[in-house]
Amino acid sequence: MLIMFWSKTPKTNNINPKLNICVIKTDKDGNKSWLYGKNRVTNDGDIYYASRAGVAPSNASIALPDPNFYTASCVLQNPSSADTITKSDGATYNYNNVSNPILNTTIPVGQPNAGTVNGNAVKAAVVVEVNNQTAENTGRDVDAVTYKFTWTTAEINTGQGNPITGGCIVDTADVSSGVPASASKLLTHWNFVSPSSFHKTNTDTLTLYVNHTMSGQA
Repeated sequence: MLIMFWSKTPKTNNINPKLNICVIKTDKDGNKSWLYGKNRVTNDGDIYYASRAGVAPSNASIALPDPNFYTASCVLQNPSSADTITKSDGATYNYNNVSNPILNTTIPVGQPNAGTVNGNAVKAAVVVEVNNQTAENTGRDVDAVTYKFTWTTAEINTGQGNPITGGCIVDTADVSSGVPASASKLLTHWNFVSPSSFHKTNTDTLTLYVNHTMSGQA
């Protein structure tokens, strides 16, 4: 289960390594809010990491795993009630277990560009790397792989709908026209818990870091 904490400044000292998700929401005035949390890596995610770790550095021709989460895309979600993600069941979840994903949506009446379709709700990662050194990513580490996703003010607006409650990561190859295929495998699926939800409006930008540390922590 993902446990999130709001903060107006990043917690740069004594970060609990289990708080491996860092969300930064920036408003129109440049004010930033930090959230922290932990997620559930699925069995498919564990298989992906194990298969990549077992590749000899000299073997450049070995086939990539399928799904290949190095080409990662993030889907946020806003059901009226957050998904139930248990420790056991969450390990076997796929995209069909992600309720009310935020996909390419029509901008509501009363908002700028009302009636037009936002084609960038499902975002491909802008960074997938080990030992990411971005300052605002307080979960970075020398033995962590970081997935970074960003949404601009024009992308996603929940101001007149349900708030965002969670999300998941899929293989970008499983996404067509901004929609993941049914039953796509997940690297991870999470719920926001504290706060249990939040809104992103058309004056906010959003940056999401998912940090998976290869240190055997429970």
